[in-house]
Amino acid sequence: MRASREVILAGGAFNTPQLLMLSGIGPATHLRAIGIDPVADLPVGKNLQDHLAVIIFFKRLTESTFRKEMRFDRMAVSMIRAYLFGTGPGTVVPGGLHAFVKTRPELAVPDIEFMFRGAPAQADLWFPLVRPAYADGYGIRPTLLHPDSRGEIRLRSTDPRDPPRIIYNFFTASNDLPRLREGFKRARDVAYQKAMERYRGAETSPGESVKSDTEIDAWIRKTVITAHHPCGTCAMGIGPDSVLDPELRVRGVERLRVVDASVMPDLVSAHINACVLMIAEKASDMIRGKPPLAAELNA
Repeated sequence: MRASREVILAGGAFNTPQLLMLSGIGPATHLRAIGIDPVADLPVGKNLQDHLAVIIFFKRLTESTFRKEMRFDRMAVSMIRAYLFGTGPGTVVPGGLHAFVKTRPELAVPDIEFMFRGAPAQADLWFPLVRPAYADGYGIRPTLLHPDSRGEIRLRSTDPRDPPRIIYNFFTASNDLPRLREGFKRARDVAYQKAMERYRGAETSPGESVKSDTEIDAWIRKTVITAHHPCGTCAMGIGPDSVLDPELRVRGVERLRVVDASVMPDLVSAHINACVLMIAEKASDMIRGKPPLAAELNA
């Protein structure tokens, strides 16, 4: 079978470029500087992207169902129930609500996502007289979906046990911070709507004292994290900046494909999990020689 003659890499946006570069596939200048003879001079490790997010937290005025269920004995029963039957509180997380927003009507796709969190940052198990319950709260997390800043993955050494160098270069593009600031303002506006008054206690992070653009920017720079959606470091395409061809084959190398988030040339306006599953399904079809589905006829 054709599949048995191919090597498939699926290590993600960090590990896959590391494996390729250790094998001599990557930017020739960088590989030589590390002490590796280049086999193929390709922009492996470039184009690193991720969604950027901050979170606004509030105290709750009433206790949430989630905190009640986090009592140790209740959660122990819930986890057993989840394991045996796949039902109950142990099968869900205190979130699952998302919104995708265009900050300008002329945009082709949403540029901000709101992730709604139904619990505070520290939500631990508790039990009466043994460990007190945590202070209840909730949050809204504005997330920049299409940052223009680009990072890269580099080798730290020729030792495969050394982790790669991850250089994100956050906010190096001038418009990324203002766009995330706009997302923050819109998220805060949602949080202060009248419908939320019965639930909303004091704003605990960043706090109502953070108001001006300068104060918001400083807080964003201090607290921003990724949404853990790294991609793009082995981008597919037809141009000179592509590592892979449109069938996920490493350019200039025989019988080697990459099938993971690193192949995405750009971020999607959503979480990347479903996209990676789709990429894997499509790669499987291509490797097996299965023809693509016929295009639907226009009505």
